[in-house]
Amino acid sequence: MKTLLACATLAIALVHAQDSNVSSRPAGPIRWAEGAPNATSDVKNDAKIEGLKTDDVHIYVSLADIKETEYNRVWVQVSNHSKSAMDFDPQAAILLNGDKTVRAEVPDKAAHNIQKFGEAKSQELASAHCNQMMTNPTMSPNNAACQPTNTQMQMSKQVLTFSNQQAQWVRDNGLVKKELAPDHEIQGAVVFKKDKKKADYILKIQVGSQTFEFPLSAQNKAPSYD
Repeated sequence: MKTLLACATLAIALVHAQDSNVSSRPAGPIRWAEGAPNATSDVKNDAKIEGLKTDDVHIYVSLADIKETEYNRVWVQVSNHSKSAMDFDPQAAILLNGDKTVRAEVPDKAAHNIQKFGEAKSQELASAHCNQMMTNPTMSPNNAACQPTNTQMQMSKQVLTFSNQQAQWVRDNGLVKKELAPDHEIQGAVVFKKDKKKADYILKIQVGSQTFEFPLSAQNKAPSYD
């Protein structure tokens, strides 16, 4: 009888140990699903906003094109409803498209690239496609000078101005790594390089110890300056 009792006690102890091991394993990603009790969905200004809620975190995301650039942005709003601070690193976020991974960009780097792209396109519009021939009477017809039209020069200036504005928007709104205090909220843009064509993605983004997944779609429109 003592032997049976000892075996039963050992078996109960092993079961509790196994349960403890299971509960201590890190939870898997929290996935957005249409109609799920912890998921929300809304449309504002033609943009779909998806949200997920846990006891500790409320997070909302929305993907949109950064017009006339090579970038998309995901607008993210995160609220810490826990009693302790949480680390949040937006540059650790990724977009998954099958086997392909698109990593978030550092805002300053993306802004620099947007500005450089605009400068190159502005110079191209002002010089590469000129079609108005200005001939110096002292020069032979073969040495005629080519000058851009007023329309081309105006477009060149507009492209440069708009690219600078978009770059500054990224600098002003891009999210960077920070510690989110209890009962505090943060919102801003996480920037991703565009793919070559329309794509469906899974956004993976971590807040504290929790990883969230959202299905997002992008048109990936190329700049249309040409």
